[in-house]
Amino acid sequence: MTSSDGTAIAVETVGEGPPLVLTTGALQGRASVRLLAEALADRFTVHLWDRRGRGDSGGVPDSARDPLGPDGAALVAAEVADLEAVVAATGGAPAHYAHSAGGMLVLEAVLRGLPATRVVAHEPPWRVDGDDPGPRRDLGAATMAALRAGSPDDAAAAFLGGFPAAAPAPVERLRRTPFWAGTVALAPSLPHDVALVVGDPVPTERVAALDIPLLALDGDLSPAWVRAAVAALAASVPGAVHRTLPGQVHIVTPTVLAPVLTGFLAPDGGAPVRGAVGGGR
Repeated sequence: MTSSDGTAIAVETVGEGPPLVLTTGALQGRASVRLLAEALADRFTVHLWDRRGRGDSGGVPDSARDPLGPDGAALVAAEVADLEAVVAATGGAPAHYAHSAGGMLVLEAVLRGLPATRVVAHEPPWRVDGDDPGPRRDLGAATMAALRAGSPDDAAAAFLGGFPAAAPAPVERLRRTPFWAGTVALAPSLPHDVALVVGDPVPTERVAALDIPLLALDGDLSPAWVRAAVAALAASVPGAVHRTLPGQVHIVTPTVLAPVLTGFLAPDGGAPVRGAVGGGR
């Protein structure tokens, strides 16, 4: 499909049932949530997409742009428009599951009028009010300096090093695994995530206007700072549910996550649709 500025956005669809859009965090493409999509496909028509500049989507941002400055708002707006195109293709108002920085993107889009029936925001990494913004800006500056120097490897390391909760292992260990090459391939898209994570703290006054059911999700083994952000989000949205997954960190396996999502997104416990898994782009 095509976003409003002509950028091609890759979308894959599986399953049958009410529409559900999965939005990933930094350094993830739609392949990162494919197993989750298949686990949900007996109850939902699941749409998973490559955010701008990743995988099969176009729109790799120019590293000369400054997501820490005035270009940040435009980078966020471009991805909001991409998500609007994805939602329009679902044919209605879908539910949303959004992970990490993707949660920040989806909630920003919903605040701007994006159609949604329910939202699950899984550990959106806002800082809380009163936290020093300096480390976030240092992280963003180091990430952008590496991209401008032509080193996506160092950019990915800088970003994950500044957000250790987002990585399944320390960066130096990840660099020695097959996982790392795929991570580096996604690093040129990081200006979009820098624009999201280096900004203001949890927008408590703005999200107080949300009038859709929200599940704010975290893991009890995740760092205190991200759990504080999730708690602040849930406390600010009228009627929001805050659920903590026992024994879980930032990355949760589909077998653990899918039942939680189904319980919130399909509260009537609708019967599964058998033989529903399909695919497309």
